[in-house]
Amino acid sequence: MRCRDFGSILRAFADVLDAAGAFVARDQVVAFAAVFDASPTSSVSDLAKRLTAVRGDASTGSPSLGDVARLLSFLKGFLDKVAKGAVLADINAIERLLRDRASVELGAFVRMATEAAPGGASRKRNVPKVQDDLVCRYREKLEAALGDEEKFSTVYNDLRANAAVGKPEIMALAEQMTGSGGRGKDAALKKIWSRHQSLVVFKAKARATGGRSAA
Repeated sequence: MRCRDFGSILRAFADVLDAAGAFVARDQVVAFAAVFDASPTSSVSDLAKRLTAVRGDASTGSPSLGDVARLLSFLKGFLDKVAKGAVLADINAIERLLRDRASVELGAFVRMATEAAPGGASRKRNVPKVQDDLVCRYREKLEAALGDEEKFSTVYNDLRANAAVGKPEIMALAEQMTGSGGRGKDAALKKIWSRHQSLVVFKAKARATGGRSAA
């Protein structure tokens, strides 16, 4: 499986966690998905091998890779009867990588993995200055409104109309909310909106089945 597809699976899992109210777990999965967005065309197995050989910042802390490994174990159990063997094999490979470095802090690992990706160092040098306060404020508002079409549209439209919010802030916001900043402002906005729409669809399906799986 390509890394871009694996990242999409992780973000879909994050939306399920969001709908279940597991916000801490959701944020961990979204943050971890950035590792795969940095190498979209690589295979997951090749990325796992490359990261196993990388020796970088190994600072310990919380949340840790062990926390993410436990979440992947839940995901694997959920997909066990419906996913292809190759998908489960990729989840196993990543879970094993994380358990081998269980005490490493998640953010440190994501930075290390992103910088180790082709072009990672140059991307880091060229990142423009971001107004973190704006990003934080809009992320809180958007996260609180996810799945509510009226509330989310109000915050989203305000974000688009705010002249103080530029491309760096929009891309940083998309990175934090979806794991990928996109290639430009419009693409980043679409990613933010798509995450909301995915949750709207998920909730609609859940209501239609009375909260039961449609399988």
